[in-house]
This record gives sequence, structure tokens and C-alpha cells, in this order.
Amino acid sequence: MIELRGGINNLSSDQGQHLSEMALLQDMMHASCSNIPPMMFDIYGPVLRDIRMNHIERWYPQSPLRVLNDSDFARDIPVLQSSFCILKDAFDNLEMLCIEAFDTDTATEESDVFKSRRENFWARIMQAPETGPDQIPPTTEKKVELAVRLAARIHFRATASRTQHDDAVNADDMVQLHAVLRKIDLGFWKVAHYVYLWILLTGGAASNGHAEHRPYFVSEIMRLGLGIGLFDWRSFRQIMGNFLWLQQFLRCPPKR
Repeated sequence: MIELRGGINNLSSDQGQHLSEMALLQDMMHASCSNIPPMMFDIYGPVLRDIRMNHIERWYPQSPLRVLNDSDFARDIPVLQSSFCILKDAFDNLEMLCIEAFDTDTATEESDVFKSRRENFWARIMQAPETGPDQIPPTTEKKVELAVRLAARIHFRATASRTQHDDAVNADDMVQLHAVLRKIDLGFWKVAHYVYLWILLTGGAASNGHAEHRPYFVSEIMRLGLGIGLFDWRSFRQIMGNFLWLQQFLRCPPKR
């Protein structure tokens, strides 16, 4: 159908009920959860910061994949407060990776600082939770905190150790993440759509090859895309694009 209409670039947003965005969404979702390049979406260098004059946002804009020019994650969301530090650490790790990828001189000068920051980050996300490895915390705040921590571990291995998301080392964290996400009321994420998108993309990429867990992440990414992405397409597309760039970088890393 897309080819009959002249290709993806000839589809306009005001025709066919967002047909082009829906096609790109499915393409990006499939690529991210399969660790393969997208077919229709062109991957460009990441854009991590968004400077806006109007800071009144319809949706919570911050994500470890992209922030407003205020990476403190300081929005007053009580249930996320215990996760602010880890979310900021996760963004900082992606930003450090981008510096290493695009500005090798600065990366060389700051190598000791980067090493120290990563060691501190790893220590924070590996702190033992109050519940056991197979237990789900009782409160929403603790469930969300655990989900952020598990996603951050996978994210750290990707951005600091350059380990692909679907590596076997991430399997246990992905399985636990899958379990805890299913226990969080979906209504909670209305205050943090893009944090949720980062968690889903990270878990979805790690679930590649795990037929029991992958469908959940795929369906949730699609649900979020249809519910939020089509109406905030610029931000949603850029965050997805940043993640796809990270996956591509991990598949074909430059020589260090």
C-alpha cells in the first residue's frame, strides 16, 4: 500500500489517518526489538537535548534517551523521586558514549572522569533491593524504582561496556523487568511516558530471542506509540531514533 502511494516520503500526516507515522512506528518497533536496522526509517546521529522556550509540556518530557535542556529530572513526580538520580546517570552515560563516538579528543581528555562517573553509576544501580530477586515490591513507588534500576543495568552495559542489549548477560535483568512491569498499573505511566518508553525499548531489545517475553514489550511499545507517539510525533520519533542509533553503534562499533 505504501509503495502504491509513492513510498513513505510521499505520505502526508493529514492523509490516511497518520498512515506514514504508523508505518514508521511499526518499522522502528520491529527494528528495536529485533536488533536489526529499520527498513524505512533513516538512522541519523542522536539529538540528546531539546531546548524549548516553553517549558510547559503536555507530557513528562525527560528520558535517559533525550531531555529538555534540563537533565535534572526535577519534575515534581513523587513516585519517581527515588529514581531521579539513576535516570540522570543513565542519560549521562549515553551522553558520554556520544562524546566518545563523535569527539574523540574530548573523550581522551575526560577519560579518567568518565571512568569515575561510570564506576559510581554502576555502584548505585547494583545496590541490593529491599526485596529478593524473585519478589515484586508491594508499592507502586518501589515497583517503578526496581523497573528503572533493571533497565538502567541493561542500559549501562550498552553505553559503558558496549554490550548489545540482547546479550545473554542481560537475560536475568530482562526477565525480572518483564515481571515487575506487568505488576505496575499502566495508568501510572501517564506522568512519565518517555521514561516508560526508554524502559520498554531497553527491555524489548534485551528480549530479542526470548519468545515468552518479547510480545509484551512489542505490544506495549506499539500501544504507547499509538496513544502518545502519533500526537507528539517529533519527540517520540527522535527518542526512538536515538535508541536505534545506539543499537546500530553497538552492532558496528568503531575501533577503540
